[in-house]
Formats: sequence, structure tokens, C-alpha cells
Amino acid sequence: PGWITLKVPEATEDDGQPERVRAEVIELGGGLLLAVGDDLRRIGEVEEAVTTAFLWTVGLAALLGIGGGVVLSRAFLARVDAIASTAEAIIEGDLGRRVPVRGTGDDLDRLAGTLNRMLDRIGALMDSLHQVSSDVAHDLRTPLSRLYQRLEDARAHARSVPEYEAAVDAAVREAEGLLDTFAALLRIAQVEGASPRAGFKEVDLSAVAEAVADAYRPDAEEAGHRLSAEVAPGVAIDGDQELLTQAVANLVENALRHTPSGSHIGIHLVRDSAGRACLTVDDDGPGVDSDDLPRLVHRFYRGERSRTTPGNGLGLSLVAAVAELHGAALHLEIGAPGLRATLRFPGAGARCR
Repeated sequence: PGWITLKVPEATEDDGQPERVRAEVIELGGGLLLAVGDDLRRIGEVEEAVTTAFLWTVGLAALLGIGGGVVLSRAFLARVDAIASTAEAIIEGDLGRRVPVRGTGDDLDRLAGTLNRMLDRIGALMDSLHQVSSDVAHDLRTPLSRLYQRLEDARAHARSVPEYEAAVDAAVREAEGLLDTFAALLRIAQVEGASPRAGFKEVDLSAVAEAVADAYRPDAEEAGHRLSAEVAPGVAIDGDQELLTQAVANLVENALRHTPSGSHIGIHLVRDSAGRACLTVDDDGPGVDSDDLPRLVHRFYRGERSRTTPGNGLGLSLVAAVAELHGAALHLEIGAPGLRATLRFPGAGARCR
């Protein structure tokens, strides 16, 4: 019993040799044996067919793998070349170029998106730098000219110590105004250049609004204004407390400066069911012209009605910069009467007073 190889003389191969059979012998008992087998030629043909199919499969797989690798590597290198060419264009001064994004969501797409966001940020900072440079060159020329003229007049016409002292005092006031303007410009640049949410912590906006109201109420009463505060308790946001206080203070100062005696100025802070904040400072003064409204946040811009009042035209610019840093939006609206300035923080609905 077991496997055996037999030659069958009665059957021959194509070459005339006896056919060979591979068989398994099984003992049935009683001296009987059962042999079950098949022609070795057919078994060899099957083995040959399997071997041939295997070799073809391996060959095709290798060919496809090599071809696919070449195609993918070329596609990868093409996208790397696109990133490199974009970088070269930016180096040459084309700051508006961006890395192409195919929308596949793969690693290179994510890298391209990150690079584009970085380039957008750099572009915004460069625009801010150019804007500040332009503003300084254009809008500080007048006060510098005034300062120069005062000193020239003193040198040419002052004949006594009191006259010299008066000229020097006037020059000092001009210089102080210039220093204040430069400080405001620097503050705006620092806010615009800061990383969003860097160093943020929870800020009690209700306490900030109440503190600003308490700080400015004596000045408001002395100027004949009435300052009120309607503040919802416990409104908290993530932010920079110093900057938020400065922004609210600038809104109140702006209202105090541009409204006549007897005007009412209100600070309102509300929150929705999720605790998101909406802060408004409004007044019942003369307001602004509708044509001036979109430009009030521009550096050094002053509306027609405010040209005779003190100020450097940077207060609302700082408020807008602080709002953008916190992901909020500054909305200016013409009231009935007066001006309404609203800071809507992320998620705040449209129902702001």
C-alpha cells in the first residue's frame, strides 16, 4: 500500500515509450489491492500550466509595479516641481502666487494647504507693513511740518523768554501728539502681527465692560455726558484681557470725543444660550455720514464731522485689529441718532442691541 509509479506497456507516449501512471494502492482485505491513479503526462501538463501561469503573473505584476512606480514618481515629482516653482516665483517678488491644490486630500495637498495659509499670513503682514509705511509717510507729514514751522517761527520771531517758552510748549505738545500716534501705530502693528489665540486665556468680558464703564464715568460726567452700562453677568470668552479692555475703552473714548455735552453713551453686553458674547457701544450724538462709515476703521481716516475734534484717527483701527485677532467682527452702524459700534465674537447671533 502507498504511492507507486507504474509503466503501462499497453499504452505508449508520443515518443513510443510506455505510459507511466502515478497511483495510490489501497489494501481492501482478503488479499485484494485497489490501485487508483492517473497518467503522469496529464499531471505534468497541469504542473507546467500552473508554473507558466505563475511566471506570467509574476512578470505582469512586476511590469505593472515598475510602470506604476514610474508614473507615481513622475506625478509626485511634478507636484514637488510645482511647489518649487511657486517658491521661486515668490522669491522673485510675485507674492500673490500660491501652491496649486488638487483637492485629493493626500499628504501633498495638505502640505500645499499649509504652505498657502502660511503665505496668506505672510502676505497679510507684508500688506500691513506697506500700509503702515504709507500711512506714516502720508499722514505724519502734516504734524511734522507744523512742528518744524513752530520752531522756525520761534527762531525767527521770538524775542523774549516768555515767547520762547510759549513756542517750546507748543512744540512739545506737537511732539507728544506725534509720540502718541507712533505708539498707536506700533500697537496696531503688534496686534496685527500677533498669532491668533497665542497666549489666550479665559477673560470675564462682563468684568471688562464694567471696569471700562467705571473708569470713564467720572470723565463722562465732567464733560456733561451720561454713561450707562447694561452688562449681562458671567460672559466669558477666550482672549487677551489687556487688548479687549483697550478695544472697549477706545469705543467709549470715540463716543465721548465725538458727541456734544448732554449726550448719552451706552455699553451693552449680551450673550446667547451658549454664552457667546456681543458687545455694543452706542451714543445719541450727531453720528457720521453714510459715506464715511466704511472708512472709519482705516488708519488716520477722520470723518468730515470729526475733523475739528482732537484725535489721530487710529482708535477704531486698533479696535478692528483686536477684533480680527479674536476672530470677532466690528460692525459700525448709523443709529437713530448717533453711531452704534458692535463687537460680535465667534458664534454670536445677529440679535445684538
